[in-house]
Amino acid sequence: MTQVTVGVRPTKRCLADLGLPLPDLGHPLDEIDNPIVVTAQAVPALRDAGGAQRILSLHDRVWFKVKTSDRRAVVTRLLGDDLPDGLPHEVGAWWIGAAGHRQAESPQRDFYESIRRECTEGKTVSTTRLLPIVWDWKRLSGEQAVAWRREMKRLVIHLIALSLTIGELAVAEFQHHRIKALVRIDDGHEAYLAIIAEGIPDPEIFALLLDCVPGVTKDDWQPEPSELAAMEPAPGEIVWSTLFPSEIASTILELDADQRTRS
Repeated sequence: MTQVTVGVRPTKRCLADLGLPLPDLGHPLDEIDNPIVVTAQAVPALRDAGGAQRILSLHDRVWFKVKTSDRRAVVTRLLGDDLPDGLPHEVGAWWIGAAGHRQAESPQRDFYESIRRECTEGKTVSTTRLLPIVWDWKRLSGEQAVAWRREMKRLVIHLIALSLTIGELAVAEFQHHRIKALVRIDDGHEAYLAIIAEGIPDPEIFALLLDCVPGVTKDDWQPEPSELAAMEPAPGEIVWSTLFPSEIASTILELDADQRTRS
């Protein structure tokens, strides 16, 4: 599965500050090719090494400066109640809250001074308005869903190709579940494909696994045991099978080879 990395994500406000168009969900916001976004990715490591520059005037939470030749931004790491439940470690923790132009010639127009004024009322400093909003969390959730589906498709294609190659059951092991693929040829030389899940009770997740097989529609699948493949699921297994034409097998082998070449 995909290795979790620490990304520093621009908020919706930051995207507007930078005048950036919104990429599709397959393009994570922390990978946008913009000088501020690119430079911000170094902040977590700089913080760990003691080299990140804090913004002392924003003292309700820790904010760090991000500087390029003509832009400035503010970055923070969310902790505790600022983070929604259920996210993997460090995913969605780091954010670019706002950005603006460098204004060195005018202290009153300095970006960091303008952010301080925006977040100060009397003697109270609150940077809550710079934090991610509901839109930001929905965007992150959408990106994760797209990434999960992409990785599942890669995995399912690889398992099928492996079963085709070795002539046996191919298995991917995870902490709480297993995904398997089996290509079988009967005495009449007709080929069948079975996708098998163990420890995945959610039928929607299993439906997504079946949808990862190119060239096979949802109406082509049938649950086992069936008259077609006559497979008997083991305890805890969910098994669906389909006819497996040679042209689909060739496509899957080509896709798997292409995946391995690019990885």
